[in-house]
Amino acid sequence: MAKALVILTVAVLLAAAIGCNDDSPSNPTPTPTATGTNVGGTWTGSITVAGQTARMTWTLSQSNTTVTGPAVINLATGTVLLNGSLNGTMTGNTLAFTISVAPGGIPAQPTCVGQMTGTMTATIGATSTLTGPMTVSSSTCVVPITNATMTLTRS
Repeated sequence: MAKALVILTVAVLLAAAIGCNDDSPSNPTPTPTATGTNVGGTWTGSITVAGQTARMTWTLSQSNTTVTGPAVINLATGTVLLNGSLNGTMTGNTLAFTISVAPGGIPAQPTCVGQMTGTMTATIGATSTLTGPMTVSSSTCVVPITNATMTLTRS
């Protein structure tokens, strides 16, 4: 275990040194962390809301196993259907998450609050994806989404 940590530390230091080169890419792909897969970055995918195709966007930051960031659902017209805050835990390649929606987070129903929960499996490669189910676990209003299986792709 200690040897793996030393190797990981050396790899991170080498990556940092290489990253100082002007030829480095502006958006490097996050690498696995000592505690699991790194899912930091912007993830997007389609979701059906009230019979309409909408776009789910997660902009995630990761520190060790803690994953946080905004989660937004909007229509192709740009109309925002939901603004929420994602909090999750990364274990290996599995992200268990909760998206909390505060008052005002659903512009069409400004007093509505609620939570969506789920577990996504991360596949990191040439095309990185998060795939899994999401369900509305609580809500103070009628919601047009109850259950969804999503695939989000990192851009």
